[in-house]
Amino acid sequence: MTQDPSLIVCSDVDGAPVRIGEAVRIVSRSDDGTISQRFLGHTGVVVALVYDDPTTQYPADPLIQVQVEGLGEDLFFAEELELASDWARGRVAQHRQALRDVARGLADRLS
Repeated sequence: MTQDPSLIVCSDVDGAPVRIGEAVRIVSRSDDGTISQRFLGHTGVVVALVYDDPTTQYPADPLIQVQVEGLGEDLFFAEELELASDWARGRVAQHRQALRDVARGLADRLS
């Protein structure tokens, strides 16, 4: 049995080019044709970081798994993505802060 050395991370990694839950836009064109046409120019959300070769990729060079509503998920290199608008990033930041506040409130109640 061969063991798969890949590392799939669904939480933030210090030094990674993006954060989980961050809104990103896929570039609008691919000169080398490596990006599926249906994803070009769409905005999605980062759902995971994939390190095919963790010893050379971790933490700064993962494949980035992005979910695009209505299209599904695919993997992209960091240079194939752009950060979404400030508005979209602000909404994601607000959501993440709300989740942290809820977690903090639960921790306070349990202690």
